[in-house]
Amino acid sequence: MKISEIIERVIAYHPPFTREHTTDVIKFGDPEQECTGVVVTCFPSIDVIRKTAELGANFLIVHEPLFWSHEDTTGWLENSAVYQTKRQLLADAGITVWRDHDHMHGEGWGPKRVNLDGMYDGIMRELGWEPYLVESKKKPLVFQIPETDGEALGHELMEKLNLKGIRIVGDRHTKVSRVFLCEHIGSNDRSAEEKLLRTEMEEYDALIPLEIIDWTLCAYVRDSCQAGRPKVLYNVGHFNLEELGMRYMARWLPGLVDNQIPVTYVQSGDAFDFIL
Repeated sequence: MKISEIIERVIAYHPPFTREHTTDVIKFGDPEQECTGVVVTCFPSIDVIRKTAELGANFLIVHEPLFWSHEDTTGWLENSAVYQTKRQLLADAGITVWRDHDHMHGEGWGPKRVNLDGMYDGIMRELGWEPYLVESKKKPLVFQIPETDGEALGHELMEKLNLKGIRIVGDRHTKVSRVFLCEHIGSNDRSAEEKLLRTEMEEYDALIPLEIIDWTLCAYVRDSCQAGRPKVLYNVGHFNLEELGMRYMARWLPGLVDNQIPVTYVQSGDAFDFIL
């Protein structure tokens, strides 16, 4: 089976995608070659590329950019030794890289969401939280889990995400049961304000964002604790959380290639290390 045929099957597996522009394109290599094996990962790091070559696979499906910008533009990198090293590793191994980001996430925002967000669906399933979902199945973000405390939930996340540690903001000893996967917390004040107010009005006591900004939700969680309304925020990291969605992809992808081509999930590795 050619790599291009596998891409066609994956796109057909996802819900219809109608936006004209997409980042889901070939990032490197020749999609018309016969596929010897598929590796699925979140971020295509140099170590992941080396592991792909060791496995004898020549097709790498990734969720995040190959060359460190959303559109993977490379003109600005011509003098980068790291860029040249990464390209050469791919070329030497004959690896084709394709990004599955937009199709995976589906279309629409909030109440205007059109179809399933396959990434958050996969995160939910890999966490084992399907029974606890209390909001839209199209984008699973809010869960009512059995009551535990902040530290115990932190250890659960470390185990399920295969992390070396976890940064938290707030009260690790507070009881938690209502969890909000609050996606991006960027420097857009309006978006951060909406999520901050939603956190209070809907009484979430555990928050798991992709990124954090110190002056918005982080600062609010600290003040909330000091005001006698304890909460805990887990800074697991964007790539670390979305690894779960790609791990789940490696469970359904073999069926699309008739189980004839090896499919392997390779974790990019915990993005953080800790000096304690």
